[in-house]
Amino acid sequence: MLDQNTSTPLYEQMKISIKRDIERKKYAPGDRMPSEPELEEQYHVSRITVRRAIKELCDENVLVKRQGKGTFVIGEDNTAARLDQETLGFHESIRRNGKSARSEVIKKEIIKVEKEYACDLEIDPDDDVIFLQRVMYADKKPIMIDNSYIPLKRFPKIFEKLTEDFSLVEILEKDYGVKLEKYYRVLKVQKANEEMSQLLKCQLGDPVFDLFKLTFDACGNAQYISISLLNGADTYYVMSNDDGNEIKHSGLRWKI
Repeated sequence: MLDQNTSTPLYEQMKISIKRDIERKKYAPGDRMPSEPELEEQYHVSRITVRRAIKELCDENVLVKRQGKGTFVIGEDNTAARLDQETLGFHESIRRNGKSARSEVIKKEIIKVEKEYACDLEIDPDDDVIFLQRVMYADKKPIMIDNSYIPLKRFPKIFEKLTEDFSLVEILEKDYGVKLEKYYRVLKVQKANEEMSQLLKCQLGDPVFDLFKLTFDACGNAQYISISLLNGADTYYVMSNDDGNEIKHSGLRWKI
């Protein structure tokens, strides 16, 4: 029973209670949580309170919602990580979820990019650009294929720094003093081709999230382009609305 007379909001008390139940193994990893009406009855609170508590527990990676199935407890082998790499980078995002991050370089070469990409990067079409293709892993599980386009004149000698396993965000920050703070994203869905199915360990024709991202520094200068391809079976897009009914896009999350 929640305390109606304390200054601690009811949704916070509910969150604490659910976390305690998980710690005490009342709800095991992978278990389906009670429905919203059942939680209302159990805690004697409103639907709004239940929804806020569940939403925040999902934001904290304690629970995960699966469309048409319900809300589940996240386990060690089924962690839902948010694809918020705008400032953290993949490696740091994975580490914060208690996993080991690794990247495998598939291709690294100097190319010329199409005019549209050159315009996005604020460079001349004849400028050299590094095309970098990697498979990104959480522990041993392939999470995504990352295709990056990095202007060589903006980051001299970076080609040699892009070794077998590295964080591009960390290299830009530590070696070039670039703090990534802004981004522009476009999300599409496509079917996995043969290369994608091999690298992501999915079936040919499976849905794949295609996330284009143009990243900027604090001054609004374009830094590099990345195109991330994620297995649709392990990835979902999160949206919510606040009290003012403004839609908030929490971004992609994936199971690791």
